[in-house]
Amino acid sequence: MIMATPAAASEADIRAARAAYNAAIAARDVAGVRAAFDETYVGIAGSTGEAIVGADAMTDYFARAFKQPGFLGFVRTPDVITIANPPERAMERGHWSGGSVNGRLHGEYLAMWVPTPKGWKLRSESFVTLGSAGAR
Repeated sequence: MIMATPAAASEADIRAARAAYNAAIAARDVAGVRAAFDETYVGIAGSTGEAIVGADAMTDYFARAFKQPGFLGFVRTPDVITIANPPERAMERGHWSGGSVNGRLHGEYLAMWVPTPKGWKLRSESFVTLGSAGAR
């Protein structure tokens, strides 16, 4: 029997947390989105560079977006996850896509995860928009 290393288990946990966050966005589930964030979350918007500071502020951002009839959502796909040694934080780098019926965007992101008693939570995400399609 092959035993998973703590880092491998943590990477799997982070991938599962990311998948749950993506699913919450797709379902327009505000509570599910909120569950992904550490209290001290900071997000950097991809096109404007605007900082969204705090878990509640990012949750409010999604709550407003979910009410927009043209909102299509966002999907974040991890390419690399690196766990610190000791595992006090982790880095996730990947690509994202999403938007609305008025235009689709895509780009890359970098995220920091931190372990908490409730599992790995997002401390920060920084998105960079690299392309778009459709009306804006």
